[in-house]
This record gives sequence, C-alpha cells and structure tokens, in this order.
Amino acid sequence: MFELMSGQDAKAALKFLFNAALDIEVETDHQKFIDKVLYHARLIFNASAGSISLIDGEHLQFMTLQNDEIDITQLIGSHRRIPLRKDSIAGYVAVTGKMLHISDPYNLPEGVPYRFNSAVDKKTGFRTEAILAVPLRHPSEGVIGTLEILNPREKIFHELNIGIAKGFSSIAAANIVSKRLQGSLKNAYLETLARLGLAAEYKDEDTFQHIQRIRHSSKIIARHLGFSEEEQENIFHASAMHDVGKVSIPDGILNKKGKLDAEEWKIIQTHPEKGASILGGSDTEILQMSEQIARYHHEKWNGKGYPEGLREEQIPLVARIVAVTDVFDALVQERPYKKAWPLQDALDLIQRERGEHFDPNVVDAFFACQKEIVNIQRENGTIVE
Repeated sequence: MFELMSGQDAKAALKFLFNAALDIEVETDHQKFIDKVLYHARLIFNASAGSISLIDGEHLQFMTLQNDEIDITQLIGSHRRIPLRKDSIAGYVAVTGKMLHISDPYNLPEGVPYRFNSAVDKKTGFRTEAILAVPLRHPSEGVIGTLEILNPREKIFHELNIGIAKGFSSIAAANIVSKRLQGSLKNAYLETLARLGLAAEYKDEDTFQHIQRIRHSSKIIARHLGFSEEEQENIFHASAMHDVGKVSIPDGILNKKGKLDAEEWKIIQTHPEKGASILGGSDTEILQMSEQIARYHHEKWNGKGYPEGLREEQIPLVARIVAVTDVFDALVQERPYKKAWPLQDALDLIQRERGEHFDPNVVDAFFACQKEIVNIQRENGTIVE
C-alpha cells in the first residue's frame, strides 16, 4: 500500500503518480481501466472505499464502486445513476468543479446546498466517516465527472496527499477522454506525460497553458534547427516535464509574491536535479529527453547557470531550447511574483542574453520563428503588447 506522505516524500509521490499513470494508460478494457483509476486513487490515502462517476447528459453515472470492508457486488450491479444537480456531493463537485473535503458527512455545516445520502450506509452497514470529492477535469472538455475517496486509514486527508489526488485526477481525466474519443494508447501515454508535468504544480491554475506554450514553442524552434519530425514530436512531449521537480518545492516558495531570500532561492535551485532523479533510468527516448531537459534547462551558455555550471555545448541542445522558451514565457506572462513584461521588452532581453544566458543559434532560431512563437503566447495566454 502507498504510505501517507510528508513534504520530504515528494519524490516518492511523483514516482507513485508516474507508475499509476503508466498502469492505467496501458489498460485496454474500459471497465478494468476505470477500476484501476479508482484503485490507485484510494492508494494515495490508503482509503477503504471510493467511487467514480461520469457525466452522461443531465445525469451522473456511477462507473465503479469499491469498498474493502463490505461486499458491494449488489451495488455495483445496480448501475447507479443520479441527476446532475448540486444537491448531492458528487453532483455538486461535477457541476461546480470545486473539490469538497468533508470530515464528517453526517454533520454537514448549515447552509451547504448538498446533502449526504446515507442510504448505502444503511443498506450495507458501512459508515462513511470522511469524504474527499475531486472533480475529474479535462483542459478542453471541462469537468467530466467526480472521483470520491472515502475513509482514509489515518482518519484524515493530509494536504500533500490531497494535492497528489488532484494531480492524479487530471491524469485520470486526460486518459478517460483520450480513450473515449481517440481509442489510442499512444495518445493516452503522451497526454499522460503532459498531465504529469501539470501534476508537479497542481495548485497553479495557469500551469496547463504554460506547458502548452513551452511545448509548442520548443517544437517550433527544434523544427527550424533541423530536428527530424520524430525528434520534434519528442521535444514537444518531453518539454512538458521540464519543471516536474517542483513537486518537492513548498507552495509558499513557488507562489511567493516578491523576491525570494537566499535560503528560498537555494531550495528552488534543487528542483532540476530532483526532477531528473524522478525521470531517470528510463529506456524510452521521450523520458530520456525529459530527464535532460529537467536537469539542464537552467544552465546558461556562459557557465553561470545551475545545477552543474555547464557551459556552451556541454548543455544538451534540447535543454538549451527549453531554456529560451521557458524564460520568454516567464517574462511575458504574469506570475504570482511579477507582472507580465511588455512583449518588446521581453524580446529585447532574449536578444541581449544571446551568447550569455542562451545559445546564440537557439536565439537566432527563436527570432526567425518569432511570429509563430508570439502567436502561441496570444492563443494560450495573455500578453502585454
């Protein structure tokens, strides 16, 4: 069983997410796939029970129920279906897209629009003691259903585990939609990589768009530099994992408004190596490239970057590409710690850092493709013209 995590166990958390994602995405049988999603979600909290429901028109269809304490064979066979409304816990989460953390469902606060249906408890003898209900949210499809986790073994839902559950719900939603609409294992696998990148920063609402901007911009530059079509696709998917090590960085530092102090900056600088250690050891080209990007995208052409102080062509080319696209994105988009730079100011900085922070050839490719890259920023974010 997966053990409850503290902040020091972030690497274990990402490895769990990665292994769980791989396990679900290779499952071809639809019901077994849904069952695996719920099984892994329950493992995050060592929870005794849970359910997954998906939106079907004006209703929620419960696709799977699991309970280690009682026999629920009869319930599973009943194809539970409820109206898609805010008056149920699952319905409220599906309609509003808001997560619910309910410590005592039998004593809900006054004024909440939803109620706890104790019919299953009464019928089976099971007692629901705590509920974490998480929306299954897809970036383009929106909320597609609800994941409910009941009765964690430790009696409480720890904060980091809640974040991991949110990250895993994104992975699950991506796979559900991918399998539903495309039926392609490859597409499910590749989108899983993107959602793993998102899971690293599960509390940042802009993260998915940030990842999309990095992916497309990096692919554009790679194409201009003569990468093959396969290599372009690889950097497109691998670049999504560039900041996966940030799962180990406290939110208070990541989202701090204002300048970091020396100790906070030292902590931030650990994320490339932590990301590389999470991704290391794979025999797939995409993950090998992901490891290089995660480890080296903060190195500088002049040798003054981190974590290893590499210079010039000692830095893998894919990391040199992502270094440019990541910095440009950070400049032109608003972040918790800074306002967005005007577009021309950001372009001027990229040019000034040619041969200092950035590989001159990559900068030249960036400006040769400037119109395309700026359009990516406009389409997937808000920039100051």
